[in-house]
Amino acid sequence: MADLSRTLLVEVGGTNTRCALGEGRLHDICLFVNSDYVDLAAILSKYYSKLEGTRPKKALIAVAAPVETTKVHLTNLEWTIDGEELKQRFGLQKITLVNDFAALACAVPFLQHGDLVPIQKGQVSTQTGNIAVIGPGTGLGTSGLVYDQGGWIPISGEGGHVTLAASDEREAKIISGLREHYGHVSAERVVSGPGLLALYNILSDGPDASSPEDVSTRAAKGDAAANQALDLFFRFLGTVSADLVLTLDARGGLYLAGGILPAIRESLLQSRFLQRFSEKGRYANYLSNIPVFLIVAKTPALEGLNRYARIRSTTVE
Repeated sequence: MADLSRTLLVEVGGTNTRCALGEGRLHDICLFVNSDYVDLAAILSKYYSKLEGTRPKKALIAVAAPVETTKVHLTNLEWTIDGEELKQRFGLQKITLVNDFAALACAVPFLQHGDLVPIQKGQVSTQTGNIAVIGPGTGLGTSGLVYDQGGWIPISGEGGHVTLAASDEREAKIISGLREHYGHVSAERVVSGPGLLALYNILSDGPDASSPEDVSTRAAKGDAAANQALDLFFRFLGTVSADLVLTLDARGGLYLAGGILPAIRESLLQSRFLQRFSEKGRYANYLSNIPVFLIVAKTPALEGLNRYARIRSTTVE
């Protein structure tokens, strides 16, 4: 799909959906709150009503779920996206479904200086080494890029659902408490917006927080439980991020993404994330040399779709 003229680009997250047209550069970008719509078709109908000119005949749709067929049920949203149904309804000639973080990874080699905040300088070249991408939002997304023969190959992943590991007795007790409620405690149960909320509500003796933003606000006001929750959140993020980097041999860098981290950038910079990231025994020096960046670009997944080239996908045509 090299020709992106009048191609519909859609990123479906757990909370929001973003739509745009790709014609060399993104334009007609719109954000929709998923809870305001019954399904993706309703969002696309609203988006199409805003467009002028010829309707797009091709669509690239990034979804927060594993993509195996042309019909996908989202992990953190009670929607099913049926590519064939959308193709017929909107008169499209082709629909390609892509994992949202694999799409986001495609943007990484093209991000500009202002799109990134350096977290750890590192000493390894970011030109040819494998790249790891992880980001907490409604869930916890993971992906990677493998450099091969002068090009990048994106890797889809569901690393947010690996079993969360404790690094000390305190963390083990917290995970045990979560296990009583959820059963399996994945990384996503803690390293996500709902996870930050769950951490606070376990640690606090007062009234429950209503949202992740509420936890951040309470932390800024000196709430001890909120600050402890953020501390644990960043520690767990460091552990899971290091595991992903080691798994991918991502000496080209770790890129932190998602909807939460840019909003709490200062807390991240002041946290013990990097300390935990490098606490891997014999591989501490290896991890201390990995470049780490925070992605602050507004629409990296859409940018990744717009750069789409060699990606594992499912297409309806």
